[in-house]
Amino acid sequence: MLDYFKKRISRNIKITVIVCAVIFIAAAAISRLDFIKLIAGPTKADMMKPMSELEGKYVSFDADYVMANYIRTETITKRNGVETGRSLTSVGYIAIVIDPAENMPAHYFGVVVPAKEDKTLEKLTDGFWDYLNGEGDIPATYHFKGSVRKVKSDEMKYWNDCINKINKTGFAEAFDMSNLEAYTVDYDKVGHSSKFLVIICLIVMILSALYCIFHVTFSMLTYDDQVKKFVAADPRRSMEKLSESFSRATKISDDMFVSPDTLFFRKGGKIKLVDLNEVVWAYVYTYKGTNYLRLYGINGKMIAAPAVAAAANAVREIDRVVPHCVCGYNAELNKMFSKNLSGFLGLKYYPAKQAQMQAAGGAQAAPSFEMDVDGSLKPVETASAQQENAPQMEAVYTPNSDDLEKDLAAMLNGGSQAAQDAVSNQADAAQEAVQSAAETAQETADKSENPYDLDFTPIDFDNDNK
Repeated sequence: MLDYFKKRISRNIKITVIVCAVIFIAAAAISRLDFIKLIAGPTKADMMKPMSELEGKYVSFDADYVMANYIRTETITKRNGVETGRSLTSVGYIAIVIDPAENMPAHYFGVVVPAKEDKTLEKLTDGFWDYLNGEGDIPATYHFKGSVRKVKSDEMKYWNDCINKINKTGFAEAFDMSNLEAYTVDYDKVGHSSKFLVIICLIVMILSALYCIFHVTFSMLTYDDQVKKFVAADPRRSMEKLSESFSRATKISDDMFVSPDTLFFRKGGKIKLVDLNEVVWAYVYTYKGTNYLRLYGINGKMIAAPAVAAAANAVREIDRVVPHCVCGYNAELNKMFSKNLSGFLGLKYYPAKQAQMQAAGGAQAAPSFEMDVDGSLKPVETASAQQENAPQMEAVYTPNSDDLEKDLAAMLNGGSQAAQDAVSNQADAAQEAVQSAAETAQETADKSENPYDLDFTPIDFDNDNK
């Protein structure tokens, strides 16, 4: 039994591993492997190099000056097609990097930063122009990180407008701007991918890997835990008996088997068992196109509800091999089960248990059953048991000692009619007492044959879905 389900669970594990691997590879492909750059972090780059050599790289650097704002990106909120608000998303500035060796002109290119950095860069820009006009100190450098990309076609208009404004100030005449490139370092890019997309893909890859590892490890270590608990819960159970029961079970599906005393099924990476001796009602429940085998116990609570396409076949098999279980569903049964559990158990459970006890130990020794307050069954004493436990009723003749002497003397002298009548009356009373006790015992025995006084009519339970 364990070997069979272990193979099924191993097959399930393989499928899980394959699915997780496909998800992992797909996420890596969507991110263009840029998650590696995100994990490794930006590299310190020489920003005096041509930007074409740095395109797609995740870099960090310090800009000597921030020159001018060339673009502002906003998010527009609409409701029913009508604009309801705007929020600044990002800003783009032109930055300047000076060659430390002064062998080549300063390098001019764009940077895109989140909107929260706008005030900082605006101050740096004002500081740069104040410094050129001799009205301030050298502004501080600013640390940037992001991926190098070309200025997009829809951004070029704003880029060119900004350059034209700078030229009008006469800056280009005073300083060499030949090393100006329409490239930008975008904070929202990692490699060639959006940082948000890369982060999502990385999370998906991590979760798929962790789930795969957890599922494989947990399934292999705990697949038979429920079986061990099932055996340990009852000293009459053993692995040998379970294996024997499984060998006689009827196959409902590849993952479910029904024997006369146990339901075997697999749920994910675990083997599940249900003691059918505790099941009193079984029927098919369909929800959103999925069939469930619902099983209820003598306490009125659901024991299990495994999903199985052939749930109707399972109900039919349980109906065939478990005589004490009501199989099928209708409104009357549901009402009785909810409102009158004892009456529901009287339909099949009590009679079946009575028949089992009679078959096992004989009719006189077989007890009836009734439900105790805690939901358990307790035997009801039969007539024979009551006779054995009841005080023995025997007629005992104990006449008065004085009368005994008188009657004895009279009998020795030829007999006394009065003494003979007294003896006769005492004997009649004793005989009546014995007869009364026998009638009482017979009445008790008759009641024990049908303790619930049930007018039981067999019901044809259809395996209808609820």
